[in-house]
Amino acid sequence: MIEGVQQLISQKVLFVPDLEKMIGRNRVTLRRWWLTGKFPRPVKLNGTTLAWHSDEIDEWIEQTILNGEKDAL
Repeated sequence: MIEGVQQLISQKVLFVPDLEKMIGRNRVTLRRWWLTGKFPRPVKLNGTTLAWHSDEIDEWIEQTILNGEKDAL
């Protein structure tokens, strides 16, 4: 298996309820953010379920804190 693909498969997957708890924002805000490029885009599982790789979200949180963005978190 390709190393990059294997790494992605081994990451934890987060769903909308997980992100709502982690970030403290609802699904409507998250959607608005990813449509405007302020938040990572989700991947669709089974065509309908939205999911994010935890590493991508962790990186977004770190960058948001470092940049001091007040609209997020």
